[in-house]
Amino acid sequence: MASSSAPPDATGLSAENRRKIRYGAAVGLALAGVGQLLCANLLVTSGWLRMALIVGAVCTAVGVVPLLPETWRTRLGTLAVTFATVAGIVPLFLVEPEDDSPKIDPVVLAALVERGPFDQKLPAPLVAEGLASANSGKDAGPTKLAAVQLRIGVDPEVGVLLPGDSGEETFQTFAFLEIYPKDGDARKRALAHMKDLAVWNKALDGGTPDAGGYCYQGTTLDVYWECAGTRGPVFASVTLAPGDNAHLGTARDTVTALLNYADSMARKATPP
Repeated sequence: MASSSAPPDATGLSAENRRKIRYGAAVGLALAGVGQLLCANLLVTSGWLRMALIVGAVCTAVGVVPLLPETWRTRLGTLAVTFATVAGIVPLFLVEPEDDSPKIDPVVLAALVERGPFDQKLPAPLVAEGLASANSGKDAGPTKLAAVQLRIGVDPEVGVLLPGDSGEETFQTFAFLEIYPKDGDARKRALAHMKDLAVWNKALDGGTPDAGGYCYQGTTLDVYWECAGTRGPVFASVTLAPGDNAHLGTARDTVTALLNYADSMARKATPP
């Protein structure tokens, strides 16, 4: 009686063995495709790597089709092509380009800000007289990485006293910087500061002050300006007396000088 199985091919494998190998390869490819999809959705955070894994899964799915039985190929061929087209194009619209710009190291920034030197010019007649550790009082959120006071004096050519409506007035300032681990931490600090100031003091503008930069006119004892603001992970604050309108610009410009100083240190704290 003749055997019903097909004769072996040039490799010596029978049709049955070839079919088993083909189906095994199909199963292996299918599992590889599923693994790529799982990795893309559960494990990978890089947008471009996720897209590469999805495209790889699509190619794997297309590669499985020729290994399936002929009746299955006829039924699944159109479906596989449609899936490959959609899955290959959609990721191009879903993946956002990653921000590859260098990130500031806040710990290094804090160390540089503490070390100095202060490299910004203050508004006249103020002059910088060096940096010192600051007891900047209440903060909000995570522990700050650094608190640095900028000692400020008055240009000796101008003198310590300023002309005022009721005789000579003493020019007094207190300025400091705080560095936080994250940008949001500095903003929380500013929001808490504004809340505290609003209890007794008058906001400069009629609208809601912005945490990026704001001024309050203190009226609890002597009139003074308290201005502050944030830039990235940095919070800066200046208290300046006298608090008349003539010196509002001086208070604001001092906050800007503090933030610009932090920016100059941030450039040094940013990896190339």
